[in-house]
Amino acid sequence: MIRSALLALDNSPSSKIALDMAIALCQRYAEKHDGRTDTIHLSGVAVVDLPGIKAPTSVPIGAGAYKKQRDETLVKESQERMEQILQEFDERCKADNIPHTCIPSEGLPYEQIERHALSHDVILIGKETNFHYETSENIGATMRKLLVDNARPVIVYPDQMPDNHRVVIAYDGSNPAAHALQLWTLLEIYGPQTEIHLVSISGEEEKAHARLDEAAQFLSFHGLTATKHAILKTKYVVELLAEKVAELSPRMVILGAYGRGGFKETLFGSSTNKMLESANCPLFLYK
Repeated sequence: MIRSALLALDNSPSSKIALDMAIALCQRYAEKHDGRTDTIHLSGVAVVDLPGIKAPTSVPIGAGAYKKQRDETLVKESQERMEQILQEFDERCKADNIPHTCIPSEGLPYEQIERHALSHDVILIGKETNFHYETSENIGATMRKLLVDNARPVIVYPDQMPDNHRVVIAYDGSNPAAHALQLWTLLEIYGPQTEIHLVSISGEEEKAHARLDEAAQFLSFHGLTATKHAILKTKYVVELLAEKVAELSPRMVILGAYGRGGFKETLFGSSTNKMLESANCPLFLYK
């Protein structure tokens, strides 16, 4: 089970959804454990991206002083916004009686999150989170880096949440897929109404069915049942997975970050964009 979660905070719509879902997760855990609100400690981290603000740029001769002044202004504005976001987080947690810590930080955002994540079970982050304290339609560079180099599972939230209880577990038999399945199950990121769908894609249907059977057996040891979907690989795996996710419209998709031959396509290059942008639901990602 989760005992601590690190929530990345900025001003993006998806970050605000992540906060809502973090609060809901803590409340659901409390319900599971006789109303104990101290079940999960929630830490909110907000980062002033000093390297990003102060990065060297081409300026006309004699404009160096202007850039320095501009950088100082941006740093001050970011620090003020960071303090405001953490204050709002603090007030929200106090209102819901959730144990929490506010973490103000300065530096490269993904490095700061990685450092603080080592003392937490899971990272919660909006897919647009960039710590520039402005809304953006692009997937945050911070979130991308966390998917590649990070010791904890990451739950990436969109700017809207589906209104159902379905989850999709993408399983290709690889170690990362097995790790993601196991950790999602052990962390108990599901409720009594959760409807689990196992999806396996392969060039051979027998292999897809065999993988589904082993994943279903693992879940059965934890008292969970699942609907199995074997899909014959007729085109890129990421396209078939995206189509199935769109069809089921789940509340969460569980993915291994570096699968072999199959789902590894989903987390590299343009395929990363396709899954993150096409899946209008949270993604649970782990290596």
